[in-house]
Amino acid sequence: MARDASIFAHGAVLVPDFVTPAEEARILLRIAEAPWLPELSRRVQHYGFRYDYRGSSRPVPAAPFPRWAQHMAERLRPHFAGALPVQCIVNEYRPGQGIGMHADHRDFGPVVASLSLGADWPMRFRPRAARPYVAGALPGDEVAVLPRRSVLVLSGAARHRFMHGIDRGMSARETATRVSATFRTLAA
Repeated sequence: MARDASIFAHGAVLVPDFVTPAEEARILLRIAEAPWLPELSRRVQHYGFRYDYRGSSRPVPAAPFPRWAQHMAERLRPHFAGALPVQCIVNEYRPGQGIGMHADHRDFGPVVASLSLGADWPMRFRPRAARPYVAGALPGDEVAVLPRRSVLVLSGAARHRFMHGIDRGMSARETATRVSATFRTLAA
């Protein structure tokens, strides 16, 4: 893929080692202790506001942020132009699980930041104009490995003009579980 077509040329930033190995272990422990919602093909936890996967209604309140998520939201504040994230969804991806190509709902603000924990996993990116909902890979897709303990920040065109997803076929080759904690603000 040409560098100017890369999502990283359009507002995506990957911050390696955002948390230390010890912080990662503590966060994973706290996440494991919290109740999971089995409403999808993967386990999830919602904090601040629920994520409506159909995008049919404004976000509704969910459980308050646990201490670890409050701490991460404060640390992520500079990536949100000083705003404090008010929504967090935790997703657990086991080998063979994924999430279809999507762009985060417009009810959320202009920045999305996702903390990767537990394992390095590939994520696929695709311009929305390029048959966005086709399952599987397309020739122009970009794949980037998200290292454990890193944060992927999507803003600008990377947030609004690209879609992202985790391909189930690619994840079937993984040997460890990935946990992501994605932080958002609400749209103005």
